[in-house]
Amino acid sequence: GRDLMILDKLRKEMKKFGVDYYIVPTLDPHSCEYLPDYFKEREFITGFTGSAGTAVIGDDFAYLWTDGRYYIQAQKQIKDFGFSLMKQGQEGVLNFDKWIVENIKDGQSLAFNDLYFLQSTYEKLEEALKKKNVKIKSCDLIKDLWENRPEFPRAKAFIFEEKYAGESFEDKLKRIRQKLNDKKADMTVITNLEDICWALNIRGEDILYTPVVLSYLIIEENKATLFLQKEKAKDIKESLKNFVEIKEYDDFYRELEKYKNKNIFIDKDRVNRRVFKSLEDNNKFIFGTNITNDLKAIKNPIELENQRQTYIRDGVALTKYIYWLKNKVKDEEIGEYDAQLQLDKFRAEEDLYFSNSFETISAYGSNAAMMHYSAHKDKQSPLKAKGFYLVDSGGQYFTGTTDVTRTIALGKLNKEEITDFTLTLKCHLDLMDAIFLKGTTDLGLDAICRYPLWQNHMDYKCGTGHGVGYFLSVHEGPQRISPNTSVHEMKVGMIVSNEPGVYKENKHGIRIENIMEVIEDGKYNDGTFYKFNTISLCPIECEAIDVKLLTDRELEVINEYHKRVCEKLSPFLQEPVKEWLKEVTKELER
Repeated sequence: GRDLMILDKLRKEMKKFGVDYYIVPTLDPHSCEYLPDYFKEREFITGFTGSAGTAVIGDDFAYLWTDGRYYIQAQKQIKDFGFSLMKQGQEGVLNFDKWIVENIKDGQSLAFNDLYFLQSTYEKLEEALKKKNVKIKSCDLIKDLWENRPEFPRAKAFIFEEKYAGESFEDKLKRIRQKLNDKKADMTVITNLEDICWALNIRGEDILYTPVVLSYLIIEENKATLFLQKEKAKDIKESLKNFVEIKEYDDFYRELEKYKNKNIFIDKDRVNRRVFKSLEDNNKFIFGTNITNDLKAIKNPIELENQRQTYIRDGVALTKYIYWLKNKVKDEEIGEYDAQLQLDKFRAEEDLYFSNSFETISAYGSNAAMMHYSAHKDKQSPLKAKGFYLVDSGGQYFTGTTDVTRTIALGKLNKEEITDFTLTLKCHLDLMDAIFLKGTTDLGLDAICRYPLWQNHMDYKCGTGHGVGYFLSVHEGPQRISPNTSVHEMKVGMIVSNEPGVYKENKHGIRIENIMEVIEDGKYNDGTFYKFNTISLCPIECEAIDVKLLTDRELEVINEYHKRVCEKLSPFLQEPVKEWLKEVTKELER
């Protein structure tokens, strides 16, 4: 049908341009985590709606690569579009770049749109293809095929006030320029939206869940240029005018070509191939991670205080929801999706609430074993008064970004559910309680958290924690606590999640997630030590805990935590929720 016609048309375009292999990655020019609809080219071509994947098309093949989170979904969605699935990460399955290297023949050509291809990915591919005589070119073969393409996002940018940001954009620019100076660089080019918004204290509504605006930024020694569609700049022009020149979004690449003989600091993992290509012939590069990325990871005192307050208000919404839900399922049946709408309502009662920070995961029973499950209006499981329900959700507030997961007992639990919950809790409490030497990396903390599960020959197949932005992206680097991550030093003022879990197919999924800040624990003979302050406040399911499995210290940590939850949230709650909270945060005893 219509869906296969898209592939036929693409192959005709490929012939016209002399292209043997065409790659369509999941990317936009800014390497955003969540793509604006306008840039969802891979979804348009393959029919697959998940958040990660790469399509490779040739004359007699069309493959989609995606990871384990999405095998089942992708298989269903791509079959009408003429694609076959490559299960990335499974033994014996080559990644798309290695597959191309193995299969492409001498003299053939390979193409992609260089706006949607990271420079670092390009270099790997170019290096791998060196041994073969393959032409690599850039072309956009999709634009003429995509009828009724969604609008390019048009929301206006707005100023993010200093009372929330805690530092003026002039001071931020000063700090960035100081670092450029230290690196002997004349300028830097930033295409990552969170970095741009952080640096200039602006925000927008161009992307679902992440309050950013589609833009590019060039920072030089004595000028800064923001590339943004003129009509979006109305409300920010005045504030920026003496410090930042605003030019049209579409002029950015032409503008880049004017730079000559500059030392340019650039992040190859962040900029697309076209940015690089526009600059490489006439300038010198200095490589490293975006300066803004490292600066924004360390929150200032105002951001930290605002963030702590935000987690109290967010915890109030979540606590009301848990109370509401436990009572609701006793009396009537409700679906996962309908339930999560009630949580949105509780969050929206807060004046400073802006939107959710990602798509809520509201998962009952075995659905929760799929880490990225999402319920829909017309596809949701009913909640029953037994077993576990997992809710992973978050809000964007002017005073910070939240992300919390709770696994809730809706009724009777079996022994396995209680054991798995308690092991997850042990992991969570051990990381929450960790004390570590200054200089310790994110990687170094991962095994502390997994230890209780490993002792039972169990493991969770994902990271332990990620950084969180401040009224920006809910996933923010450079730090992330994970067994396979680049290694970053944990520093005071960083914010990171703590989210171990147990996932058993066809049984249950358990995750307990709180957000923590790194704080100093004091100076000792052997050096300065750090620890965590947990800022998420919301009760953890006592009915699911087997106290016998907790160490004395773990028992102490959960009791201290629950005491704080009760103290901080009670003032904002009315009866009967207040009384219930007191009950469920009571001291646990052996």
